[in-house]
Amino acid sequence: MANFLNANVLNVGAVNFINHWTNEATLTLIRRRRHYNERFRTEENNALWHRIAVQIGTINNFVVTGNQCKSKWNNLKRGYENLKRILDGNPDGYPVHSPNHYDEQFYGELADEFWINNSN
Repeated sequence: MANFLNANVLNVGAVNFINHWTNEATLTLIRRRRHYNERFRTEENNALWHRIAVQIGTINNFVVTGNQCKSKWNNLKRGYENLKRILDGNPDGYPVHSPNHYDEQFYGELADEFWINNSN
């Protein structure tokens, strides 16, 4: 009899069940991305996203792929930037949209903008 991993599954392979990212898995994604930040500048990114996906699976029992982690990360950054514009009064007049649950919940975790390379 095959072993069955009791996990939240987010559209992996032949599995068609789609679940939303849990808050815990999202927080792990942000913290793992922070942990590997310098390596994202010097190493092959797909391998790092895969590593983060494996760690989310281990830590949160939440199965995702590296591509799903990368996509979620990019969405989190866009949401953060949108909410930051709104909170700053949008002085440059960029198009903004109403923030969603993740934009508001994880804003503080992203507020240091650790992914931005400030060195010249």
